[in-house]
Amino acid sequence: MEESYLLKTLLKSKANKEIIGIWQYGDSEGFLAGYVIDLNEEFFSFQHLTKYGKLDGIIIDRIETIQSVDFNDDYSKAMQYVFDNASRLDVEEIVNIELSEKENWQTEIINELVGNTHQLVSIEISGEEKFTGFIEKASKTDIVLHCVGKLGEDEECVIYKIDDITSFKLNDLDNRKRKLLYDWRKASL
Repeated sequence: MEESYLLKTLLKSKANKEIIGIWQYGDSEGFLAGYVIDLNEEFFSFQHLTKYGKLDGIIIDRIETIQSVDFNDDYSKAMQYVFDNASRLDVEEIVNIELSEKENWQTEIINELVGNTHQLVSIEISGEEKFTGFIEKASKTDIVLHCVGKLGEDEECVIYKIDDITSFKLNDLDNRKRKLLYDWRKASL
């Protein structure tokens, strides 16, 4: 009998340290991202990775617990790039933002960030939702944010009122990962 596609995919992951996603029966916390270290007819060992491409322990389990395997999809390709370039995420650039005690403190910060395509900024709107991207333009009352998705996807531009901005986040690990993937996607086009 011919080898199963599951076994072929696990063996390919092992041979090439190829990132795959494993969904297991009864695991409500999602799937495991990483690559196969070893396997036999009954068990597999798996190098688990964090969402930032860092090694996160070894998982050893029965092959029969695998419900499905994601491979060669957008997430797996993005995570492969993050894994291959994880050390680049450790570099945090120095950010010098002047703080203001003025009533329009948001405008002061926005003026320092508008047009900056080297760093992503996350903005919090009304203390709840967070959006990440580049501030393309700003007026006295609003901004145009060119949004970037979690996997570096180039998303739409959105207009937000400056008065609704309650906080900014710059150069954190998530923003560095998005920027890494954004640049990779742009270079691939």
